[in-house]
Amino acid sequence: MPVTSASRRLDLPIVLRKLSVLRTAEVTPRMRRITLGGEQLGPFSASGFDLPAFTTRGADDYVKLFFPEPGAEPVLPEQHDGHLHWPRKPAPIARAYTIRRFDADAGELDLDFVVHGHGIAGNWARDAKPGDEIHLAGPKVSTIPPEGASWWLLAGDETALPAIGHYLDDARGSSTPLHAFVLVDGPAEEQRELDGVHWVHRRSDADDALVLAEAVRAHSLPDSDGWMWIAGEAGIVRELRAVAKQLGIPKPMLDASGYWRADSGALGRIRALRDRAVESLDHRRHEHVAAAH
Repeated sequence: MPVTSASRRLDLPIVLRKLSVLRTAEVTPRMRRITLGGEQLGPFSASGFDLPAFTTRGADDYVKLFFPEPGAEPVLPEQHDGHLHWPRKPAPIARAYTIRRFDADAGELDLDFVVHGHGIAGNWARDAKPGDEIHLAGPKVSTIPPEGASWWLLAGDETALPAIGHYLDDARGSSTPLHAFVLVDGPAEEQRELDGVHWVHRRSDADDALVLAEAVRAHSLPDSDGWMWIAGEAGIVRELRAVAKQLGIPKPMLDASGYWRADSGALGRIRALRDRAVESLDHRRHEHVAAAH
């Protein structure tokens, strides 16, 4: 079947919700899964508005989590009908995270965090326990992959893993070949339950972006129309864009998101700073404003 269109964007109403931690799980030594739930995953009323149930349509949909300054309550946006009003002074402290799994029937929402010991979000994830509460908003936009692509190529660092894992889950039973490449620290960070991932390990003698790009470039792909999705650190995304161009993937068939940015400088400095992954820029292509990935 020929490709019928590029990726589609679906606008969703933005709702501010207060949820609770149901449980936590250590996916790998550096990746922690937080399962959230609560009545506000369903429809509810607030600020004089009847608000819809939580909705997500795309594997790389993301939500924004709101965090307080130490010893204070979080500053939150105001709920309006289908959108939020963001105060400026003080501004909310928000971080974007990709949805790993949403089960409407069970009332559960999974978010995966790279636990790195830096920043307000990473510290919250490290210490989170059942009963803790957190506010989140979104998703605002869902991106639906193109129909008719002969194959999919997914690539990124560990901050892209929630989306890649979600894509793999959604693709079970599909006849479309899926090729996934993920850069991690080493074997201990491989999520073995994800079938079909090509795990690429960091090297002390090479830049992360070049290591991952080399692995993707060396992979044999069918001589047909494919779709490529890439995400992670900005330098990695930039290098993978070059790979996409070499592979002849047209721009409408490429979705790329820079989730975070390492400081410029020597290789050793870049590698030392990579652990700041989840303290991303407000990054996503949806808003051009991280995983949160």
